[in-house]
Amino acid sequence: MIDTLLYAAASAGIGLVASELIARAWIKTRDRWYIHQPFARRHTTVATDVLPQLPEVANFEANADGERGGPVPSDPTKVLRVVVAGGSAAECFLLDQDATSSAALEKELKRRPKVKRDVHVGNVARSLITCRKINAIMGRVLPRLESLDVVVLVVGASDLVDWFEAKTPDTIAEPPFILADFVTVHPEGPFQWKPKRMALYQLVRDLNVRLRRPIVTKSRTGGSIAKHRAARAATDNLLTEVPDPSPMLNAFEHHLRALIETCRKSAKHVVIAQQPWLDRDFTDDEKALLWNFGQGSPYRGALDAYYDIDLVRSLMGRVDEVAMRVADDMGAPRVDLRQSVPSDFKHYYDFLHHTPEGAAFVGAAIADVIAELEN
Repeated sequence: MIDTLLYAAASAGIGLVASELIARAWIKTRDRWYIHQPFARRHTTVATDVLPQLPEVANFEANADGERGGPVPSDPTKVLRVVVAGGSAAECFLLDQDATSSAALEKELKRRPKVKRDVHVGNVARSLITCRKINAIMGRVLPRLESLDVVVLVVGASDLVDWFEAKTPDTIAEPPFILADFVTVHPEGPFQWKPKRMALYQLVRDLNVRLRRPIVTKSRTGGSIAKHRAARAATDNLLTEVPDPSPMLNAFEHHLRALIETCRKSAKHVVIAQQPWLDRDFTDDEKALLWNFGQGSPYRGALDAYYDIDLVRSLMGRVDEVAMRVADDMGAPRVDLRQSVPSDFKHYYDFLHHTPEGAAFVGAAIADVIAELEN
């Protein structure tokens, strides 16, 4: 009896090890990278006492390709397929799925007479990711998307914010980074023999999300912005000058050119949607609504200094000039979103991010450019 139990236990152990090794090999061989967990759902309530311009509900749904957007078309060759990539302004984290700029883009394209096909727009943007990292991600994500017509890039602000948070270095260090840290699902593990670090666990988790579609709930998202606003308003160290930004701008240009080339390998067109911002002279009350642009990240502890908003406006203009030049040099259609979105707190809820009303303007402006590509 004991021998039988030992044999059964040994067989079970060997079977588990074999299954885990097969699962690891299968995941690595498939080599699938997803910005979002395919089929994931999240229901969020927004802290509207802090952000009164936003609706209370901000739901999120990912499709089978890990895009924020509707179901992947059954025959992608028969639709105008668009992917939106970039940083937080494109991600629209605090907006409901139907109120994002990518959702507005899809609705607008479907209304354009020049667009004769059905339309699918997926969003793979992610907050605070520089062009260098977006390029690496797109190199993994885009090749498996079938029949991709257009990639829309909304980039620039994250590169500037990254430079600010690094305290405006006069040389741009680009150490190796772990790409897997910036996507939700990937084949690189690292797998271990702990239950939640095993490949088998990952497969079961993915299957559960696919079949059951569980909903993750979050409440009072955006509430921490009140604390960040107060910290910026209270600072005694408001920086009005920075070193020569040329190294940052040169790095942005280099990686934007590489990003466009990467996207062109998978898509017929790449459109540059010039990064918009709230470009106006602020009253004291309006300045109190601003919260970012500090030396360091506000999410990693108290900051000693912040950058003056007029300086930020000037540098955003320099970043925009680079984006325009690169787009024109490389023959990429572009749209100046600053000319399309009114610069007020009805259309922005802070310096960079749009309300649903602002997102609707963004979608319409980009749709005008893409519709012309259909001719």
